[in-house]
Amino acid sequence: MKSRQLEILLYLLKTKKTTHRELAETFEVSVKTIQRDIDRLSVQGIPVYTKQGNDGGIYMEPSYKLSRSFFTKEDLQTVIFALSLFDQISHEDKMTSILSKLALIEPDFIHLLEQDASEYFVVDVVDEPVSMKDAVFTAINTCFDTEQYVKLTVEGVVKTVAPISYVLRNDGLHLYAYDDEYCLLPLANITEFEMLEQEFERDFEPYHTMKSVLDIRE
Repeated sequence: MKSRQLEILLYLLKTKKTTHRELAETFEVSVKTIQRDIDRLSVQGIPVYTKQGNDGGIYMEPSYKLSRSFFTKEDLQTVIFALSLFDQISHEDKMTSILSKLALIEPDFIHLLEQDASEYFVVDVVDEPVSMKDAVFTAINTCFDTEQYVKLTVEGVVKTVAPISYVLRNDGLHLYAYDDEYCLLPLANITEFEMLEQEFERDFEPYHTMKSVLDIRE
């Protein structure tokens, strides 16, 4: 489950009813992306459904509660260590706000895991923290969700690529993408960007299968 889908679930637990448009505006994504998120929540067995007509919208089963069985302790440990990793490589502090929500499920356990993550899990990978709030990240993240091409200017070279994933390396954060071939683009070297209307199908080779080829090119 993506973090946005968890946020949508928490939103629905409070409101019980909303619309695709309202969620799209709240989470700053397209209606198409929200439709995919709702479908994925439903596939995972969460009682969320849509209704057409005058009283239409997105509904959450009124009796549904986010129970302790929704996340196992192993799930929560993984989430907290992932948040710790993100906070240590990023300018943003996401851990505090997300943990305050997870604490509604297992307050004592969350507190202990937060201590473990901050005391025993240190990341020393990049020299400079990354700001995921920069406009280029917003554009790329949107293209991830909507499967749209993005036009980038990297070190003076213009490339139109299908963005596949981010790759964190010792020399910083890169975009793994495909134009006529697979490539790694340093995010810090992107000077211009533009989201395009053209869409693609996400059927590309994952980074780990292409790593040796990309290393040879570099």
